[in-house]
Amino acid sequence: MTITQIKFVIEASRAGSINRAAANLFISQSVLSASIKRLEDELGRQIFIRTNKGVRLTRFGQDFVSYVTPIAMQVDQIHAMLARSSDKHSVVFRVASSGFFFLSDIFKQLYDKYKAMGIRINTYEGSIGEVTRLVRDQVAEVGIVRRWSCYRNAHTSQLHALRLRFYPIAALNVGITVGPNNPLFHQESNYVTPDMIKGYPAIMYGYMDDGPYADIFDRLKLPASSNKIVTTSRAVVYEMLALTDAYYLNSLYHKDPSQVVIRDFRSPQRTLLLKDCDIKSEIGWIKIEESDLSRIAAEAVEMIADHIISRICV
Repeated sequence: MTITQIKFVIEASRAGSINRAAANLFISQSVLSASIKRLEDELGRQIFIRTNKGVRLTRFGQDFVSYVTPIAMQVDQIHAMLARSSDKHSVVFRVASSGFFFLSDIFKQLYDKYKAMGIRINTYEGSIGEVTRLVRDQVAEVGIVRRWSCYRNAHTSQLHALRLRFYPIAALNVGITVGPNNPLFHQESNYVTPDMIKGYPAIMYGYMDDGPYADIFDRLKLPASSNKIVTTSRAVVYEMLALTDAYYLNSLYHKDPSQVVIRDFRSPQRTLLLKDCDIKSEIGWIKIEESDLSRIAAEAVEMIADHIISRICV
């Protein structure tokens, strides 16, 4: 039994699917499946029941995961401690996020300010659940996340159980981002209705396709499409906006939607207000409730808040 096998089992139990777990771990499905099978053979017990809809834990598997999860967490914490103690950089910032375009600007400002002293910036990207786990396991000091207001109560309860806390920065309107290949990009009005999106495919992260937030499109009354683009990569989101007529569910940062034309490295994009939407896009950060932020983390959080608020006030 190896720590890698333990982490594979934990991720498969969280995802409920070998395919989704393999995608989250950035390995092939065959490698993950074979590794778990070898562990089951070694233990002489079945950890998962495999079905056409995914996997679920056996009674033994439930007990096994409950025992090994703290072990995996402690190993991660030891690695983080060793990395920090051996790091030669004077300033270290470890942050996890759901993927935000503006974070690169913040990282650049921090680099410019501290490069003479020596700075190390560790960034991690994932779903809101993955960001939460990275903060809980102290791999990241803070997590920058977006949550839809309709999930606020469930998310707050989850954080409380993990002794984490969400600090809101802004509650934004929901926006629909499109690129030049989508006719909505060229329209005169600065808003869209669900009917106007009908027929266009959505670009989404995996957790929005099959997971706790998979019903967000229904909640927003956005029409289903026979086409969709599901990814774990922020780069793919922007590339597909540039190359196709697909749209991306986003946040509207500016009060004046006419100003929301941003430029990616390759192509312009436009974010339009989703009209008559009572759900808000809440941007904020999370940390361990009883811990104090390091100086660099506190500075970064303040910079992020200032950046977002300044855009809202334009």
